[in-house]
Amino acid sequence: MNASTIWRLVQKDFSLMRKPLAAYVAGALIALALAVRGGDGGRTAAVTLAMNVLIGLSFHVMLGPVLGERERKTMGFVMSLPVTPEDVALGKVLAAYVLFLLPGAIAATALVWLTPYDIPRLMAASHTPWWTHIPGTLAYYGLVLGAWLLLFTVVLGAAVVTESVGWTVAVLSGLMFALGNFVLQVLPKLHGVGSYLRAMARGRAALPLTIAIEFALLAALLVAIVGLSRRKSSFV
Repeated sequence: MNASTIWRLVQKDFSLMRKPLAAYVAGALIALALAVRGGDGGRTAAVTLAMNVLIGLSFHVMLGPVLGERERKTMGFVMSLPVTPEDVALGKVLAAYVLFLLPGAIAATALVWLTPYDIPRLMAASHTPWWTHIPGTLAYYGLVLGAWLLLFTVVLGAAVVTESVGWTVAVLSGLMFALGNFVLQVLPKLHGVGSYLRAMARGRAALPLTIAIEFALLAALLVAIVGLSRRKSSFV
């Protein structure tokens, strides 16, 4: 594994996405400004814009730097360089993370600000110094960003390993179906899950446990992506 080569691959993808990236960052900043400004109209627009940034960015990163290599017929050239399949896979994953996290972190900040628990109001009502709320706010921030990053990594893995638009869209559609119909509607009604979610909302042990599970799954997915990419024999 060559760190300098991997970084050059990341820079290549970053360069190809610099203009769309600037547009997504601008959209995320507007969403954050609307969230801070408040008001029913501003909050609704902020949620919609922040979600659109996250969804649009996810698609753009998959179809551009990742799947675009095969469409542009450049993967063969990349593999002719002194790189290994592992280097290319790590470069794609790291580039996708950088491209996703720059606007995604801003959009997630807007969503955290718009949480139903109204963090600023609760901070004011607690009559405690503002800095005592930093750990809890950061934990909620990690939960939101970690959940979206987990979904993003599953689809990213499908794109990197299969290099197929069809399979990538199929995995994304399956995740959206499972998220919309099971995770959001069925799972909260199961015995014990509701109390776990309430404990997580109150910042109890369930919150750091959930964040730890998210990032453990992220690590496992990254290992699987690199391992499966190492076994690939065709890149054209």
